[in-house]
Amino acid sequence: MCKTPDIPVQEDVSTVDKDWTDKDIKPSERKARDRILPNGVVLKLMKRSDWLGTKRFLSNMSFMCLTAYAIYRTGMHSEFAEVENLRQLLSVLSSPKMLTFGPLYFFYGFQMQCMGFAGGHELLHGNAFKTKWLNTVVTFFVSTAFFEVLWHEKINHKQHHIYTLDIDRDPELTSFFSRKELENPNFKSASTSRYNYFRGFWNVFSHLYHRMCRLVSSSMGILTDYTGIWWSMKSPTPEEFSSSVVSELQFFSILQLAVYVTIFSTYGNNLDNFKTLCFWWTAPCVIGYAPINFIRNAEHSDCDRVTNQLHATRTVESTFFLRWLLWETNFHAEHHAYPMVPFFNLPVLHDLLDDHIKHNEIKSFTLQNWAMIRPGGWIDVQNS
Repeated sequence: MCKTPDIPVQEDVSTVDKDWTDKDIKPSERKARDRILPNGVVLKLMKRSDWLGTKRFLSNMSFMCLTAYAIYRTGMHSEFAEVENLRQLLSVLSSPKMLTFGPLYFFYGFQMQCMGFAGGHELLHGNAFKTKWLNTVVTFFVSTAFFEVLWHEKINHKQHHIYTLDIDRDPELTSFFSRKELENPNFKSASTSRYNYFRGFWNVFSHLYHRMCRLVSSSMGILTDYTGIWWSMKSPTPEEFSSSVVSELQFFSILQLAVYVTIFSTYGNNLDNFKTLCFWWTAPCVIGYAPINFIRNAEHSDCDRVTNQLHATRTVESTFFLRWLLWETNFHAEHHAYPMVPFFNLPVLHDLLDDHIKHNEIKSFTLQNWAMIRPGGWIDVQNS
Protein backbone atom coordinates (compact mmCIF):
# COMPACT_ATOMS: atom_id res chain seq x y z
CA MET A 1 0.00 0.00 0.00
CA CYS A 2 1.24 3.47 -0.83
CA LYS A 3 1.81 6.03 1.88
CA THR A 4 -0.16 9.23 1.52
CA PRO A 5 2.02 11.41 -0.73
CA ASP A 6 2.44 15.15 -0.49
CA ILE A 7 0.71 16.91 -3.35
CA PRO A 8 1.45 20.42 -4.56
CA VAL A 9 -0.95 23.33 -4.25
CA GLN A 10 -3.22 23.27 -7.29
CA GLU A 11 -6.44 24.66 -8.64
CA ASP A 12 -9.46 23.01 -7.01
CA VAL A 13 -11.84 22.06 -9.80
CA SER A 14 -13.88 19.72 -7.62
CA THR A 15 -16.49 22.45 -7.22
CA VAL A 16 -17.18 22.52 -10.97
CA ASP A 17 -20.59 21.05 -11.75
CA LYS A 18 -22.21 20.21 -15.06
CA ASP A 19 -25.60 18.59 -15.04
CA TRP A 20 -26.54 15.81 -17.43
CA THR A 21 -28.36 18.17 -19.80
CA ASP A 22 -24.89 18.98 -21.11
CA LYS A 23 -24.87 15.97 -23.45
CA ASP A 24 -22.04 17.23 -25.63
CA ILE A 25 -19.24 16.95 -23.10
CA LYS A 26 -17.10 13.86 -23.71
CA PRO A 27 -16.22 11.47 -20.86
CA SER A 28 -12.51 12.10 -21.49
CA GLU A 29 -13.07 15.85 -21.05
CA ARG A 30 -14.92 15.28 -17.79
CA LYS A 31 -12.13 13.09 -16.45
CA ALA A 32 -9.48 15.68 -17.30
CA ARG A 33 -11.53 18.39 -15.62
CA ASP A 34 -12.72 16.56 -12.52
CA ARG A 35 -9.59 14.60 -11.56
CA ILE A 36 -7.72 16.98 -9.32
CA LEU A 37 -4.62 14.96 -8.38
CA PRO A 38 -1.30 15.30 -10.24
CA ASN A 39 -0.61 12.53 -12.73
CA GLY A 40 2.53 11.44 -10.88
CA VAL A 41 0.55 10.77 -7.70
CA VAL A 42 -2.15 8.87 -9.56
CA LEU A 43 0.38 6.71 -11.42
CA LYS A 44 1.86 5.57 -8.10
CA LEU A 45 -1.58 4.75 -6.73
CA MET A 46 -2.54 2.82 -9.88
CA LYS A 47 0.09 0.10 -9.39
CA ARG A 48 -1.62 -3.27 -8.95
CA SER A 49 -0.30 -6.16 -6.88
CA ASP A 50 -0.75 -9.92 -7.22
CA TRP A 51 0.43 -10.34 -3.63
CA LEU A 52 -2.03 -7.90 -2.06
CA GLY A 53 -4.86 -9.21 -4.23
CA THR A 54 -4.09 -12.80 -3.31
CA LYS A 55 -3.78 -11.92 0.37
CA ARG A 56 -7.18 -10.20 0.45
CA PHE A 57 -8.89 -12.92 -1.58
CA LEU A 58 -7.48 -15.83 0.43
CA SER A 59 -7.99 -14.13 3.80
CA ASN A 60 -11.64 -13.43 2.97
CA MET A 61 -12.16 -16.97 1.69
CA SER A 62 -10.40 -18.46 4.74
CA PHE A 63 -12.61 -16.46 7.09
CA MET A 64 -15.63 -17.70 5.14
CA CYS A 65 -14.45 -21.29 5.59
CA LEU A 66 -13.91 -20.66 9.31
CA THR A 67 -17.49 -19.43 9.57
CA ALA A 68 -18.68 -22.53 7.71
CA TYR A 69 -16.79 -24.70 10.21
CA ALA A 70 -18.45 -22.89 13.12
CA ILE A 71 -21.82 -23.59 11.46
CA TYR A 72 -20.84 -27.24 11.07
CA ARG A 73 -20.01 -27.45 14.78
CA THR A 74 -23.58 -26.44 15.67
CA GLY A 75 -24.81 -29.68 14.08
CA MET A 76 -27.74 -27.91 12.49
CA HIS A 77 -26.82 -29.14 9.01
CA SER A 78 -27.72 -32.68 10.08
CA GLU A 79 -31.03 -31.59 11.58
CA PHE A 80 -32.02 -29.67 8.44
CA ALA A 81 -31.01 -32.65 6.28
CA GLU A 82 -33.56 -34.83 8.08
CA VAL A 83 -36.46 -32.42 7.55
CA GLU A 84 -39.20 -33.97 5.41
CA ASN A 85 -42.27 -31.89 6.29
CA LEU A 86 -43.36 -28.54 7.70
CA ARG A 87 -43.78 -29.84 11.25
CA GLN A 88 -40.19 -31.10 11.32
CA LEU A 89 -38.96 -27.80 9.87
CA LEU A 90 -40.75 -25.80 12.58
CA SER A 91 -39.27 -28.12 15.20
CA VAL A 92 -35.75 -27.50 13.90
CA LEU A 93 -36.32 -23.75 13.71
CA SER A 94 -37.46 -23.69 17.35
CA SER A 95 -34.29 -25.44 18.54
CA PRO A 96 -32.14 -23.50 21.06
CA LYS A 97 -29.23 -24.06 18.67
CA MET A 98 -30.84 -21.51 16.34
CA LEU A 99 -29.60 -18.75 18.65
CA THR A 100 -26.07 -19.63 17.55
CA PHE A 101 -26.76 -21.03 14.11
CA GLY A 102 -28.99 -18.18 12.87
CA PRO A 103 -26.49 -15.31 13.21
CA LEU A 104 -23.63 -17.50 11.95
CA TYR A 105 -25.56 -18.59 8.86
CA PHE A 106 -26.70 -15.04 8.12
CA PHE A 107 -23.11 -13.82 8.47
CA TYR A 108 -21.89 -16.67 6.24
CA GLY A 109 -24.25 -15.50 3.50
CA PHE A 110 -23.16 -11.91 4.00
CA GLN A 111 -19.53 -12.90 3.47
CA MET A 112 -20.48 -14.68 0.26
CA GLN A 113 -22.13 -11.56 -1.07
CA CYS A 114 -19.26 -9.34 0.08
CA MET A 115 -17.01 -11.45 -2.11
CA GLY A 116 -19.51 -11.53 -4.98
CA PHE A 117 -20.34 -7.83 -4.85
CA ALA A 118 -17.17 -6.12 -3.58
CA GLY A 119 -14.53 -8.64 -4.60
CA GLY A 120 -16.28 -9.11 -7.92
CA HIS A 121 -16.34 -5.35 -8.40
CA GLU A 122 -12.57 -5.08 -8.05
CA LEU A 123 -12.10 -8.05 -10.35
CA LEU A 124 -14.26 -6.68 -13.16
CA HIS A 125 -12.25 -3.45 -13.01
CA GLY A 126 -9.07 -5.52 -13.34
CA ASN A 127 -7.82 -4.06 -10.05
CA ALA A 128 -7.68 -7.17 -7.88
CA PHE A 129 -4.52 -8.64 -9.44
CA LYS A 130 -1.67 -7.35 -11.57
CA THR A 131 -1.55 -10.50 -13.71
CA LYS A 132 -4.40 -10.46 -16.21
CA TRP A 133 -4.95 -14.22 -16.50
CA LEU A 134 -5.06 -14.56 -12.71
CA ASN A 135 -7.64 -11.79 -12.55
CA THR A 136 -9.72 -13.57 -15.22
CA VAL A 137 -9.57 -16.97 -13.47
CA VAL A 138 -10.60 -15.55 -10.10
CA THR A 139 -13.30 -13.44 -11.77
CA PHE A 140 -14.86 -16.57 -13.21
CA PHE A 141 -14.62 -18.38 -9.87
CA VAL A 142 -16.26 -15.52 -7.96
CA SER A 143 -18.93 -15.01 -10.62
CA THR A 144 -19.85 -18.69 -10.55
CA ALA A 145 -19.47 -19.42 -6.84
CA PHE A 146 -21.52 -16.45 -5.66
CA PHE A 147 -24.18 -16.29 -8.38
CA GLU A 148 -22.98 -13.11 -10.02
CA VAL A 149 -22.71 -12.57 -13.78
CA LEU A 150 -19.58 -10.47 -13.79
CA TRP A 151 -19.07 -10.14 -17.54
CA HIS A 152 -22.61 -8.77 -17.77
CA GLU A 153 -21.82 -6.53 -14.81
CA LYS A 154 -18.66 -5.34 -16.57
CA ILE A 155 -20.70 -3.96 -19.48
CA ASN A 156 -23.37 -2.30 -17.35
CA HIS A 157 -20.95 -1.05 -14.72
CA LYS A 158 -18.89 0.74 -17.33
CA GLN A 159 -22.01 2.63 -18.43
CA HIS A 160 -22.74 3.45 -14.80
CA HIS A 161 -19.25 4.93 -14.39
CA ILE A 162 -19.43 7.01 -17.55
CA TYR A 163 -23.02 8.21 -17.03
CA THR A 164 -23.45 8.22 -13.25
CA LEU A 165 -26.97 9.43 -12.33
CA ASP A 166 -27.85 10.20 -15.96
CA ILE A 167 -31.52 9.20 -16.03
CA ASP A 168 -31.24 8.17 -19.70
CA ARG A 169 -27.96 6.23 -19.66
CA ASP A 170 -27.13 4.96 -16.16
CA PRO A 171 -28.38 1.34 -15.93
CA GLU A 172 -28.51 1.51 -12.13
CA LEU A 173 -31.34 4.01 -12.63
CA THR A 174 -33.01 2.96 -15.86
CA SER A 175 -33.26 -0.73 -14.96
CA PHE A 176 -35.67 -0.50 -12.03
CA PHE A 177 -37.06 3.05 -11.86
CA SER A 178 -39.91 4.25 -14.07
CA ARG A 179 -39.59 7.33 -16.27
CA LYS A 180 -42.02 9.16 -14.00
CA GLU A 181 -39.84 8.43 -10.99
CA LEU A 182 -36.63 9.38 -12.79
CA GLU A 183 -38.04 12.65 -14.09
CA ASN A 184 -39.22 13.69 -10.63
CA PRO A 185 -37.28 16.91 -9.77
CA ASN A 186 -36.93 15.62 -6.19
CA PHE A 187 -35.56 12.22 -7.24
CA LYS A 188 -32.89 11.15 -4.72
CA SER A 189 -31.80 7.82 -6.23
CA ALA A 190 -33.47 6.20 -3.23
CA SER A 191 -36.22 3.62 -2.76
CA THR A 192 -39.57 4.99 -3.88
CA SER A 193 -41.23 4.10 -0.57
CA ARG A 194 -40.43 2.58 2.81
CA TYR A 195 -42.23 -0.57 1.71
CA ASN A 196 -39.93 -0.88 -1.32
CA TYR A 197 -36.94 -0.14 0.91
CA PHE A 198 -37.72 -3.06 3.21
CA ARG A 199 -38.72 -5.27 0.28
CA GLY A 200 -35.12 -4.98 -0.90
CA PHE A 201 -34.17 -7.03 2.17
CA TRP A 202 -36.84 -9.71 2.38
CA ASN A 203 -37.51 -10.28 -1.33
CA VAL A 204 -34.16 -11.99 -1.85
CA PHE A 205 -35.43 -14.32 -4.58
CA SER A 206 -36.03 -11.28 -6.79
CA HIS A 207 -32.28 -10.60 -6.70
CA LEU A 208 -31.57 -14.22 -7.66
CA TYR A 209 -34.22 -14.16 -10.39
CA HIS A 210 -32.72 -11.14 -12.13
CA ARG A 211 -29.21 -12.61 -11.91
CA MET A 212 -30.41 -15.81 -13.53
CA CYS A 213 -32.14 -13.74 -16.23
CA ARG A 214 -28.82 -11.98 -16.86
CA LEU A 215 -27.01 -15.29 -17.09
CA VAL A 216 -29.47 -16.82 -19.55
CA SER A 217 -29.72 -13.74 -21.77
CA SER A 218 -25.93 -13.31 -21.73
CA SER A 219 -25.40 -16.96 -22.69
CA MET A 220 -27.61 -16.24 -25.72
CA GLY A 221 -25.48 -13.22 -26.63
CA ILE A 222 -28.28 -10.78 -25.78
CA LEU A 223 -27.26 -7.54 -24.06
CA THR A 224 -29.58 -6.49 -21.23
CA ASP A 225 -29.63 -4.05 -18.35
CA TYR A 226 -29.75 -5.18 -14.71
CA THR A 227 -33.19 -6.73 -15.14
CA GLY A 228 -31.66 -9.34 -17.43
CA ILE A 229 -34.76 -8.98 -19.62
CA TRP A 230 -34.42 -5.82 -21.71
CA TRP A 231 -32.14 -2.88 -22.51
CA SER A 232 -33.50 0.32 -20.94
CA MET A 233 -30.70 2.82 -21.65
CA LYS A 234 -31.37 5.28 -24.48
CA SER A 235 -27.71 5.13 -25.47
CA PRO A 236 -25.55 3.39 -26.31
CA THR A 237 -27.74 0.81 -28.01
CA PRO A 238 -26.84 -2.92 -27.94
CA GLU A 239 -25.95 -2.71 -31.62
CA GLU A 240 -23.18 -0.23 -30.83
CA PHE A 241 -21.16 -2.76 -28.82
CA SER A 242 -18.39 -4.60 -30.63
CA SER A 243 -18.79 -8.26 -31.52
CA SER A 244 -15.75 -9.09 -29.34
CA VAL A 245 -17.50 -7.70 -26.24
CA VAL A 246 -20.63 -9.74 -26.97
CA SER A 247 -18.60 -12.88 -27.73
CA GLU A 248 -16.67 -12.61 -24.45
CA LEU A 249 -19.91 -12.10 -22.53
CA GLN A 250 -21.52 -15.10 -24.22
CA PHE A 251 -18.51 -17.39 -23.79
CA PHE A 252 -18.10 -16.90 -20.05
CA SER A 253 -21.86 -16.98 -19.44
CA ILE A 254 -22.21 -20.32 -21.26
CA LEU A 255 -19.24 -21.64 -19.29
CA GLN A 256 -20.79 -20.50 -16.01
CA LEU A 257 -24.14 -22.04 -16.92
CA ALA A 258 -22.37 -25.27 -17.85
CA VAL A 259 -20.72 -25.42 -14.41
CA TYR A 260 -24.12 -25.12 -12.70
CA VAL A 261 -25.66 -27.81 -14.90
CA THR A 262 -22.71 -30.12 -14.28
CA ILE A 263 -22.74 -29.68 -10.50
CA PHE A 264 -26.48 -30.13 -10.04
CA SER A 265 -26.79 -32.98 -12.56
CA THR A 266 -23.92 -34.99 -11.07
CA TYR A 267 -23.40 -34.31 -7.37
CA GLY A 268 -26.86 -32.85 -6.85
CA ASN A 269 -28.74 -35.64 -8.63
CA ASN A 270 -30.19 -37.16 -5.43
CA LEU A 271 -32.15 -35.56 -2.61
CA ASP A 272 -29.49 -35.80 0.10
CA ASN A 273 -26.77 -34.24 -2.05
CA PHE A 274 -29.19 -31.60 -3.31
CA LYS A 275 -29.98 -30.64 0.30
CA THR A 276 -26.25 -30.41 0.99
CA LEU A 277 -25.70 -28.07 -1.97
CA CYS A 278 -28.61 -25.91 -0.88
CA PHE A 279 -27.53 -25.76 2.76
CA TRP A 280 -23.86 -24.89 2.21
CA TRP A 281 -24.05 -22.97 -1.06
CA THR A 282 -27.25 -21.70 -2.64
CA ALA A 283 -29.33 -20.88 0.45
CA PRO A 284 -26.73 -18.76 2.30
CA CYS A 285 -25.75 -17.06 -0.95
CA VAL A 286 -29.37 -16.04 -1.56
CA ILE A 287 -29.89 -15.02 2.08
CA GLY A 288 -26.78 -12.85 1.75
CA TYR A 289 -28.57 -10.56 -0.70
CA ALA A 290 -30.38 -9.04 2.28
CA PRO A 291 -27.43 -7.76 4.33
CA ILE A 292 -25.36 -6.72 1.30
CA ASN A 293 -28.27 -4.54 0.22
CA PHE A 294 -27.78 -2.63 3.47
CA ILE A 295 -24.32 -1.72 2.16
CA ARG A 296 -25.04 -1.00 -1.49
CA ASN A 297 -28.52 0.57 -1.48
CA ALA A 298 -27.48 4.21 -1.15
CA GLU A 299 -24.19 4.62 -3.02
CA HIS A 300 -25.58 7.63 -4.90
CA SER A 301 -28.62 8.54 -2.80
CA ASP A 302 -29.17 12.25 -2.19
CA CYS A 303 -26.16 13.04 -4.38
CA ASP A 304 -25.98 15.73 -7.06
CA ARG A 305 -27.16 14.65 -10.51
CA VAL A 306 -24.08 16.14 -12.14
CA THR A 307 -21.08 14.88 -14.10
CA ASN A 308 -18.61 15.55 -11.27
CA GLN A 309 -17.98 12.20 -9.57
CA LEU A 310 -16.90 13.87 -6.33
CA HIS A 311 -20.40 15.33 -6.07
CA ALA A 312 -22.41 12.49 -7.62
CA THR A 313 -21.19 9.69 -5.36
CA ARG A 314 -21.31 8.96 -1.64
CA THR A 315 -18.44 7.76 0.58
CA VAL A 316 -18.82 6.00 3.95
CA GLU A 317 -15.78 5.49 6.20
CA SER A 318 -17.29 2.53 8.12
CA THR A 319 -15.15 0.21 10.28
CA PHE A 320 -11.89 -1.60 9.59
CA PHE A 321 -13.57 -5.03 9.62
CA LEU A 322 -16.27 -4.04 7.13
CA ARG A 323 -13.72 -2.32 4.91
CA TRP A 324 -11.72 -5.56 4.88
CA LEU A 325 -14.75 -7.62 3.86
CA LEU A 326 -15.78 -5.01 1.27
CA TRP A 327 -12.38 -4.65 -0.39
CA GLU A 328 -12.43 -0.92 0.59
CA THR A 329 -15.37 -0.27 -1.77
CA ASN A 330 -16.97 1.89 0.91
CA PHE A 331 -14.67 4.61 -0.49
CA HIS A 332 -17.02 4.88 -3.42
CA ALA A 333 -16.61 8.52 -4.47
CA GLU A 334 -12.86 8.04 -4.57
CA HIS A 335 -13.30 4.96 -6.74
CA HIS A 336 -15.63 6.76 -9.13
CA ALA A 337 -13.13 9.59 -9.54
CA TYR A 338 -10.20 7.20 -10.08
CA PRO A 339 -11.57 3.73 -11.00
CA MET A 340 -8.11 2.54 -12.06
CA VAL A 341 -6.77 2.72 -8.47
CA PRO A 342 -6.78 -0.76 -6.82
CA PHE A 343 -8.65 -1.44 -3.59
CA PHE A 344 -5.62 -1.37 -1.27
CA ASN A 345 -4.85 2.24 -2.24
CA LEU A 346 -8.40 3.55 -1.86
CA PRO A 347 -7.74 4.55 1.80
CA VAL A 348 -4.79 6.62 0.57
CA LEU A 349 -6.97 8.14 -2.12
CA HIS A 350 -9.55 8.90 0.57
CA ASP A 351 -6.99 10.89 2.57
CA LEU A 352 -6.15 12.93 -0.53
CA LEU A 353 -9.72 13.58 -1.67
CA ASP A 354 -11.77 13.71 1.52
CA ASP A 355 -11.90 17.51 1.65
CA HIS A 356 -13.17 17.61 -1.94
CA ILE A 357 -15.92 14.98 -1.62
CA LYS A 358 -19.30 16.59 -1.12
CA HIS A 359 -21.27 13.65 0.30
CA ASN A 360 -19.04 12.17 3.00
CA GLU A 361 -20.91 13.47 6.03
CA ILE A 362 -22.43 10.09 6.98
CA LYS A 363 -19.81 7.86 8.56
CA SER A 364 -21.65 4.52 8.88
CA PHE A 365 -23.98 2.39 6.77
CA THR A 366 -26.50 2.29 9.62
CA LEU A 367 -26.80 6.07 9.66
CA GLN A 368 -26.91 6.09 5.86
CA ASN A 369 -29.90 3.75 5.85
CA TRP A 370 -31.56 5.76 8.61
CA ALA A 371 -31.14 8.92 6.52
CA MET A 372 -33.18 7.21 3.83
CA ILE A 373 -36.12 5.95 5.91
CA ARG A 374 -36.38 8.40 8.82
CA PRO A 375 -39.29 10.88 8.92
CA GLY A 376 -38.32 13.73 6.62
CA GLY A 377 -35.53 11.63 5.13
CA TRP A 378 -34.60 11.00 1.51
CA ILE A 379 -37.68 8.91 0.76
CA ASP A 380 -40.03 11.57 2.16
CA VAL A 381 -38.23 14.39 0.33
CA GLN A 382 -38.28 12.38 -2.89
CA ASN A 383 -42.05 11.88 -2.59
CA SER A 384 -42.86 15.44 -1.51
